[in-house]
Amino acid sequence: VLTGGFLSTVRGRFLRDKYVLKIPVLGSLIHKTAIEIFCRVFYALYSGSGENIDAIRLASEACGNSYMEHQIKTVSIPMMLSQGRGVVSAFEASGVFTRTALARFHSGSETGTIKNTALQVANYYEKETVYRLKNTIEFIQLAIAMLITIIITALTLISAETAIITPKSPGM
Repeated sequence: VLTGGFLSTVRGRFLRDKYVLKIPVLGSLIHKTAIEIFCRVFYALYSGSGENIDAIRLASEACGNSYMEHQIKTVSIPMMLSQGRGVVSAFEASGVFTRTALARFHSGSETGTIKNTALQVANYYEKETVYRLKNTIEFIQLAIAMLITIIITALTLISAETAIITPKSPGM
């Protein structure tokens, strides 16, 4: 109850979202899904003009991860506004984008196709997360099947041993 109450606070959600990205298999899936959502919203809102800070801010809010949202809003956007940095260097400074996404955004910014690049990154991560999720589910199913097999084998051996061992009859 106490943990649930803490996780419903702003600070609790922030810490949960920060550390859930570090979970070995699922964290990577969640992280890439959040980047995919960010890129889709960014693609829909990006216009190529000066009002793109709002597009980045709204995309960070839509990604569903409060840690990513916080990093983009407190690191990337201020860096773009105060230091005049480009989108790619600001995204890199936030520390929430993968190297693949940053490399794609870098090539998109050089060619002037950052909007289309965002859609390509979103499509790439969608395919990758679906593929990895299927593999993860298959692995879990295999592990459960093996566990059930081991338990059934152990129960069979135990029941066979108990059937062989018979107690002495009283009076013998």
